[in-house]
Amino acid sequence: MVRLRIGLLSLGVFLIIVAVWIAALISGIIIVENLIPMILLSCGLWIVVVAGFKAFKMKQPDGAFSTFGWGTLFIVVGGSLYMVSMGMNPVYTVVFVLAIIGALTVIATVRSTRD
Repeated sequence: MVRLRIGLLSLGVFLIIVAVWIAALISGIIIVENLIPMILLSCGLWIVVVAGFKAFKMKQPDGAFSTFGWGTLFIVVGGSLYMVSMGMNPVYTVVFVLAIIGALTVIATVRSTRD
């Protein structure tokens, strides 16, 4: 069985994500205020992909769910910071973050009572 070194792979992907967004900043595609939110959002997407690897390739459904939760949280925080930097009212983003955390909590509770 081929063993996937997910930690080393994730480090490489993280470095590529940071390099791409810094290049986008230098070329004028994004502004400085959007650099951190875009990195968070992209890393969150990668973490969700890692959760898929864990669930289907590595047969670790429990670890996959917690990884998926962290990925979702990164996506929500990055997206919320991006929306605030684009001029949206911060109260709406706080409501959005709380709703996602609440949904993940409910899903985790249902999963734990089912087992």
